[in-house]
Amino acid sequence: MSTSAPSLPGTRERMLAEATRIFADKGFDKASTREICQAAGVNIGSISYYFGDKQGLYREALVQPILDLLAQVPAPDAEVPLQDWLRGFYQALLAPLRSADGSAAQLMRLLGREMLEPSMAYEELCAQHIGPQHAALIEMLRLRVGAAEADLGLQHLAHALTALVQDYWMSADYMEALAPGVVYGPGAYERVLARMVAYGSAMVEQERLLRLAPPPLSTHGRS
Repeated sequence: MSTSAPSLPGTRERMLAEATRIFADKGFDKASTREICQAAGVNIGSISYYFGDKQGLYREALVQPILDLLAQVPAPDAEVPLQDWLRGFYQALLAPLRSADGSAAQLMRLLGREMLEPSMAYEELCAQHIGPQHAALIEMLRLRVGAAEADLGLQHLAHALTALVQDYWMSADYMEALAPGVVYGPGAYERVLARMVAYGSAMVEQERLLRLAPPPLSTHGRS
């Protein structure tokens, strides 16, 4: 007799949605597989049937949505006009803010937990997927600012560009509470996107100008 859980339409997706919500609220250790299955309306055997175990469920809930997001990010290309590239970059990364069902906010909370207490799934995600994209971004920025090598200044710039959108991921509800309409509502997405492109362009240009300026005179050793 087979012990496999019945494969019903939408079962896997429903389990992932509930797992993301509960993992985001409670973290991996405190989240119960029984609670997840009850919320999804499936039996406990569905975990092993679809995901192998709790860790497999968690990995799928965390990793696959991030991979789907990263797949929309344009490849770094120094030949594309900077504002055009940044527009594609931020359009992809701001996509969660357009989600109307709250699933994006849950995913961002889950990702926030991972940034504070990285799991093996997150470390794998960074090593295999985020890391290579970051390295490609650094190389593109190197070409755009005329740097001879990938130095720490370019690391600062790359992190600053991504931090713009990460702050909206993590703080959207807080921002909206302070100023209703700044993140959600009519025209909000377009306003945020336009400003991110403008701010990002300004940061890249400022990095280029910093490298043209002479270094400040050192006062070390003067009497």
